[in-house]
Amino acid sequence: MKYFICNIDNNSSGFAIPSEYIERIIPSERKSTSVFETEDKDIFISIPRLLRLKENAAPHGLVLKTTGSKKILLLTPKIYEELEIPEEEIKDLPITLKELLVFFKGVCFIDQKLVFILEPNKLDKRVHND
Repeated sequence: MKYFICNIDNNSSGFAIPSEYIERIIPSERKSTSVFETEDKDIFISIPRLLRLKENAAPHGLVLKTTGSKKILLLTPKIYEELEIPEEEIKDLPITLKELLVFFKGVCFIDQKLVFILEPNKLDKRVHND
């Protein structure tokens, strides 16, 4: 599957999201650690919040569309790379992290960078069920 890879902190870690779920990429430098509903009733979620990095605001976020398209808007200053990641390269999270990082399906290493793999279906189910 093809993923968009974004850096999180000083190029030592990042996150990946399947490109097929992304409707649009919006360049953004605004740092946030919040989750909130927009005027259009869409849901904004900061990536640091998903990674439990409450003290580390970063300019990465997702907007989950609640009407019409079920695609996601990705807010980020830059896409580090668009890359095909074979499923066998994605390692399961340890049990303790799995309980904390419920929206991620695993991790992999790309250029010696620890990359957390986002599972958009888990976000979608949680938002649309709440």
